[in-house]
Amino acid sequence: MIKAFLFDMDGVLAESEELSVSIGVSYFRSIGMDADSSIFSDYLGGGERIFFDGPAKELGLTGSPYDYHEASAFFRKEYEKRASGLDISLPGAKEIVRSARAEGIMTAVASSAPGWKVLMNIKGIGLSPDDFDFIASGEDIKRNKPFPDIYALCLIRLGLDGSEAIVFEDSVMGIKSAKSAGCHAIGTGSTYPVTDLYAAGADAAVSDLSAFPSALDAVSAIEDREGKKKRVPITEYLVKHALRLARNARINAYAPYSGFKVGAAVVTSSGKIYTGCNVENSSYGATICAERNAVTTAIAAEGRTRIEMVAVFTDSNPPSPPCAVCLQVLAEFAYPDTLVVLSSGTEEVRMKFSELLPKPFTLNTI
Repeated sequence: MIKAFLFDMDGVLAESEELSVSIGVSYFRSIGMDADSSIFSDYLGGGERIFFDGPAKELGLTGSPYDYHEASAFFRKEYEKRASGLDISLPGAKEIVRSARAEGIMTAVASSAPGWKVLMNIKGIGLSPDDFDFIASGEDIKRNKPFPDIYALCLIRLGLDGSEAIVFEDSVMGIKSAKSAGCHAIGTGSTYPVTDLYAAGADAAVSDLSAFPSALDAVSAIEDREGKKKRVPITEYLVKHALRLARNARINAYAPYSGFKVGAAVVTSSGKIYTGCNVENSSYGATICAERNAVTTAIAAEGRTRIEMVAVFTDSNPPSPPCAVCLQVLAEFAYPDTLVVLSSGTEEVRMKFSELLPKPFTLNTI
């Protein structure tokens, strides 16, 4: 029985990862190093020390002008200045915490960040320390994530076994920490692709916490023992994330004959996102469209699955829909109400799959 929700903070409850990275970039530039945001990607979720020491090592800094304590002081001053007064709550954050408490489920924060930042973020998402039964920060443990210590500490303080707690995490290190502590883990895709979170051991993954209208929906995602897959809620964040991935996939399109590049992304019933681009061939008939590329990648990864959403990115206005062949392939795995989003970057069209192909041929094998 689930008795507690344990929340990571940055990227789960608070939209603060981008702000933190921008301050990290500012610090390294202040000491004359031309760092960019990508250098921090492998060091998110493990605490402030690794957040700075990791990039410093990649930049070849083993000493002066880099000093961790100076970096920490710089970060605190800038964060307090930039985040003060901002609403940094992620979708569904306040609602799931309050819903959990209303249902008698204990709540705790388990953040790798320093204590001052955790308390500031709690205020920034519109909650109070009183909304949590326990708050743990990176200062309360010797070994930070991906070690299990911070979640083990929460379990001890709440008097629970790991099987009685659900951890909500956005980072690979955080998921590994939760699973090592014996907890259930639900990943949120605000920082890492959900495919990476599943690979780290997540039991379920969603785009953000608004996927759970109530705390009991999150419990059901873990405690459902019938093996029946539930529909994935399509949130605005998920639509934007899928379009962003489709746009990125389009960059790699191979279209020397038509010059018409397409990127696509499909969201499956597992909550994972798969992308594809069109790959043309001189034998024309062997060309594969972006939509089919994404679908076949999804099937290769998951086997039988269903498509909850299709995002297609082109540079045409109005945005181009999938071709007839792709629609027929998609019909094998899509629901009639599967959302199809077409975008050119300047124009966006949304419709149900049944509006594009109202009477597909199918043997209904899924």
